Amino acid sequence: MDILKSRRLFLAGLAGLGAVGAVTALTQCGLARMALTGQSQQAKLKVVFFVVPDGLAVDSASAYSSDGLGLWHPRASGMDTSDFVLNEVSQELAAYRNQSLYLRGTILGPGNEGHNGWTWALRDREKKMASIDVLLGRHMPGTDPSQRSLYSGPHSGIDGTAWHVSWEGPENGGAMRRPEQDPVLMYEKIFGSVSREVREQQSRNKHVFDPVLADINEVRGRLGGAQKQKLDTQLASVEQTMKDMEEVLPPVGECSPLALDEVPYKSAQFRTQVQNSHHQVVATALACGITRVATVQVGRSAESLNILDVSDVTNPHDCAHRYAGLDVWKKSRQWYTQRVKLFMDQLAMHADPDVPGDNLLQHTLVVFTSEMADGAPEHTLDMPLVLMGGASGLLKSGDGAGRYFNITAQGDRQQYGNPVVGNTFVDMQRIWATIAKAAGTSVPYGGNVDPVSGIFSNV
Repeated sequence: MDILKSRRLFLAGLAGLGAVGAVTALTQCGLARMALTGQSQQAKLKVVFFVVPDGLAVDSASAYSSDGLGLWHPRASGMDTSDFVLNEVSQELAAYRNQSLYLRGTILGPGNEGHNGWTWALRDREKKMASIDVLLGRHMPGTDPSQRSLYSGPHSGIDGTAWHVSWEGPENGGAMRRPEQDPVLMYEKIFGSVSREVREQQSRNKHVFDPVLADINEVRGRLGGAQKQKLDTQLASVEQTMKDMEEVLPPVGECSPLALDEVPYKSAQFRTQVQNSHHQVVATALACGITRVATVQVGRSAESLNILDVSDVTNPHDCAHRYAGLDVWKKSRQWYTQRVKLFMDQLAMHADPDVPGDNLLQHTLVVFTSEMADGAPEHTLDMPLVLMGGASGLLKSGDGAGRYFNITAQGDRQQYGNPVVGNTFVDMQRIWATIAKAAGTSVPYGGNVDPVSGIFSNV
């Protein structure tokens, strides 16, 4: 896609794209400037939030309220131990057990909001502030300021139901962010066109926005009132975009071009392939050093697109409800968990952009969770949550043995609970506050934001 082909077409679409959409397609941080500049040798943490829908079967097959006896939580011999056995769903992550911290005893939102859990998933309890991925992106920029927090959404909202988990803060209007659904388009927006002709054009053109600004000012002179005010807002966005472009640095890491097949990205037939393409794009952006924060949201709550590897007749939401039996109930939750395992495989394949000799996973924290605990009782108690990856040595994951950590002793919330962990929970916003502190920043959330101790070596 050559976005420079038509100035007028670009201008017409500017309001729809917004400044970030425009700059990511035009930025000089495309493959035209992918010359390596040398690694800093200073470790820089990367963070990826991987969110799947409708829970991970934390409750037993017969449960219609929280019982904590399902397929996700490991079976452990103590509250804080490396002596634990992975369960039928968490077993899909066995390859990364040695760098995993399984947290138990968290609550999301009120705990009983069913499919509204997505409105809290990565946010504060009051749902007023930016989600944790956006906050971290502001504090942990890569080489391209316009790519502070990537948002990949394989099959998220493709049916028109926009239940997305990433949010801007009130200072930016508090809008729900829209993920990139098409991995090919996401790749083009991050890296620019891969054609030789466009790369040459970009390298010659030092002022790609000059003709755009000329067009905007031409149209502006013919408008008045509210229309002129709207265009002035867009003009301010373009000027900010130009400023971001001036601050773009050359990538510092491995930026090999990707060859992604263009397939119908909304089709169940290509679901697994599209998912894998999203993994490749996000991992490559992190490996290039372009960004240090990303969110991968797989599908959306009440997932409607069939997973053909599981069932061609029952959608994943109904699988989560056990409507079609226990086999597809288990296999659907395993399929989602396998996706994060495959994503981590991608991270492990790339060199870290900052530390010579290390792979990307060694300096990445992968946070795997859902917007729901269990899709049959539809609650958000005793949430599935595991932190994985090397995380630049910050994650306390059991000294190479893996770790199970029941954090209810640090709980601040009371709810009806279950017989395994009781009725005291840690609010999920405190987990986000803890991750933020480990990354060297804080969260602007109301209520209790006390970090949970024992998760990171620097908190």
